[in-house]
Amino acid sequence: LVILGISSSQDIFEGYTLFTPQIGIGGGATTNLMDNEYTIIQSWEHSNGAASMPYLIPGDEPGFENTLLIYPYRVDNPTMESGGVGGAVQCLSWYGELIWEYVLSNDDYQHHHDVEPLPNGNVMLIAWEKKTASEGYAMGREEIDNPLNQMWSEAIFEIQPDGNGSAEVVWEWHLWDHLVQDYCPDCPNYAVISEHPELFNINNGDA
Repeated sequence: LVILGISSSQDIFEGYTLFTPQIGIGGGATTNLMDNEYTIIQSWEHSNGAASMPYLIPGDEPGFENTLLIYPYRVDNPTMESGGVGGAVQCLSWYGELIWEYVLSNDDYQHHHDVEPLPNGNVMLIAWEKKTASEGYAMGREEIDNPLNQMWSEAIFEIQPDGNGSAEVVWEWHLWDHLVQDYCPDCPNYAVISEHPELFNINNGDA
């Protein structure tokens, strides 16, 4: 007889809870800010469902009325369809006014999952980076076995509000620039993989 003990903390922390409940994919959503008495302090209505969790960040002045909402959402027609797909992020005022919006869903990139607001007011986005089978083989990929005949790499973008209702990329990082492989001697980044822990083995994982 084996007895398993399960411990679960039910502590309630002082403060507020910010969340965007959503059922299924598609349609709009509502972000709520709730206190410990289950009172909704503020709500934001969205025409598109959430890609991940929302964030509150400080505005230019102190006080709730100057707080800004960062809302990553799922675009209507994502260019790369998979679990966790998003495509865009909005910044809304306390009263729901659109401050700025940035869409990252095109032939090359598709934002997915979460974002990360930074202390400087910028936002980090993670995105799939689409690569063709030819590009994969040219980098030393041994086999590509999926219906799309593609590889999806990863990229990270830091975007900065431009003051005109949008944002611009001010920094970016691409996994495709940090690969290693020991399959194709004539391809880039051919090396002993164990000697390069800072690089990603292009033949590690399914594609």
